[in-house]
Amino acid sequence: MNEKLFPGGNNLFVAYLEPNLPDLKQLKLSGSAQYETKRDSVLQAFFAKMREQQPMDSIIQQIIRKNNLDSRLVYKLRFEQIELYVEHSNEYYPLYLNGQSAVNGEIAGTLSFCNPNNKVLQLSVTAGSTTIYRFTYSLFVDYPNRLLRIWIDMLPVFIFSLLCIGLTIMINYLTYRNWVDQRKESELKTEFLNHIRHEFNTPITTILVCAQSLKDERKLLNEEDIGSMGAVIERQSLRLSRYVQQVMDAVRLEDQVLEKTNVAISVVTAMLLKDLSIRYLGLIKVQYTALENDEQVWLDESVYFTILDNLISNAHKFNTSGEPAVHFYWERNATGIALCVQDNGVGIAPQELDAIFGKFYRSKSNAPNLGKGLGLGLGLYYVKASLDLMKWQIEVFSDLNKGTRFVLKIPITIKG
Repeated sequence: MNEKLFPGGNNLFVAYLEPNLPDLKQLKLSGSAQYETKRDSVLQAFFAKMREQQPMDSIIQQIIRKNNLDSRLVYKLRFEQIELYVEHSNEYYPLYLNGQSAVNGEIAGTLSFCNPNNKVLQLSVTAGSTTIYRFTYSLFVDYPNRLLRIWIDMLPVFIFSLLCIGLTIMINYLTYRNWVDQRKESELKTEFLNHIRHEFNTPITTILVCAQSLKDERKLLNEEDIGSMGAVIERQSLRLSRYVQQVMDAVRLEDQVLEKTNVAISVVTAMLLKDLSIRYLGLIKVQYTALENDEQVWLDESVYFTILDNLISNAHKFNTSGEPAVHFYWERNATGIALCVQDNGVGIAPQELDAIFGKFYRSKSNAPNLGKGLGLGLGLYYVKASLDLMKWQIEVFSDLNKGTRFVLKIPITIKG
């Protein structure tokens, strides 16, 4: 209690500061030009002796051990200000102010960053007998890398927060994408239903009109008229049957279990294309180049037949050539064989290549052989879904106004 600042500090105040205070006070009151030079000299000598004889390192270590504190803590002890008391004005005049003087008032410690957050003590002491003065000092204690330590301590919280933010963003993205997909699917279904209603109504209405005419005006009709109406009914019935078959194939495909058999792929392809060429006789020329050294492949013949049928139908519908043709031929690759289907149709726009296998997707290209309609948008969807079931792959290459080539990749290593 009888010491100043630290044990032994009182003697230093008495020896190096207090004897010089009367002269400093007189110089200050007289406004002498020597005041600042004298003040800085006295303070430098005083602070130097305080730093030289301070025992603060050992005192701080004793406090840390006694209170079981972290041994990594460091400190800084410094003077904040020293003031002289002037009796006649009853005021204190600053002799030293930290931060406003060229003299360094730091006494001990290695803490480099001092602020109000790590200030643990600030004390003002009034002393002096002949000349009264007041000094204020502060003690700062902190970790040497406080900011880094805070970041390390907060790192788990930051990581958890980032994960939560990322999870929230991902959930929102997935929700948005799911909403977009559902909306797109809903729009496609609505468009499909509107289209299928139109496509079904046209043949049904035509059949009904012809049937009603045959019923009501049979006495007025000659054989030529009756034959013409019968032909109309037949064409429209076939058209309606084809639409129904497409819808049934697409619906049945989702739950279909393949009945695979091991067959010579080139021979079976030739047989199926022969049957299909009869169906499309006069509509499109079907050409076939057989595979040299035939391969045994596991497949479902009925599904394979429908795949070939849809590819020929697609080549026919999207064709403006005077002599529509589709050519089936084989290629070999590193993993097996590939059936290539090349037509001379109108081609597919590059922006549509990724969409043509979608359910209910109908091309925006001109399809003269469909009149104003573009089908139900299920043909190529059925092809892709069927190939997926058989673990085959398909690629498409197209040049506008030159034709389209589908490549069905068949790995011969896959067994049933």
